[in-house]
Amino acid sequence: MTAMGRGDLHQPQRALNRPRDGVVATLGPEGTDAHAEALRHFGQVVLTETFDAAVRSAYESDTYALVAAGFVERTGRDVSDMWVNIHFRNLDRMHLHDVWVSPTKQMCLATRRTGRPDTARSIALHPATQVFADAFAPAGARRQYVDAKPVAVRLVAEGQADCCIASVDIAERHGLRIHHVFQPTMVWCLYGPLPDREKT
Repeated sequence: MTAMGRGDLHQPQRALNRPRDGVVATLGPEGTDAHAEALRHFGQVVLTETFDAAVRSAYESDTYALVAAGFVERTGRDVSDMWVNIHFRNLDRMHLHDVWVSPTKQMCLATRRTGRPDTARSIALHPATQVFADAFAPAGARRQYVDAKPVAVRLVAEGQADCCIASVDIAERHGLRIHHVFQPTMVWCLYGPLPDREKT
């Protein structure tokens, strides 16, 4: 086995078996990292409100679901779902078809045009990006958890949060001010129908 250098993680890794002409369900709305990653590998993408809904949609339609291994969902302060739960819930329903590493879209801390991160009292974020909120936003800023980064952008644009962890392209589209820019990697899990599943 060849060791993978740190720099190699910034290039999408070759997947073993991605059906490029197939249909995949993943997390929406338009503009999520999951949406962008799905478009790189599939001809048709179905966007759902949650990753769990994506897996259920794939199961019901006998197609594929793309789930981020870093997925975390919160209800208030409590963690209500995560990738490992989805994986175990579907062991007898879906097959882990492929896994790969790929960079996300560029992310940032964003505010409204007149905003400043150091005076922010609230930050909207997807729970999986908590580490970036801790790094770039004031420790006392109230955390407002959302299901997808585009939703966090909308909250800032509408004045319901002072700043957010966002994808740069979506923040710019909504006229937000970009402060810190970074680009982590994500592990992606592709689920497909069980090989021996009976057709109904």
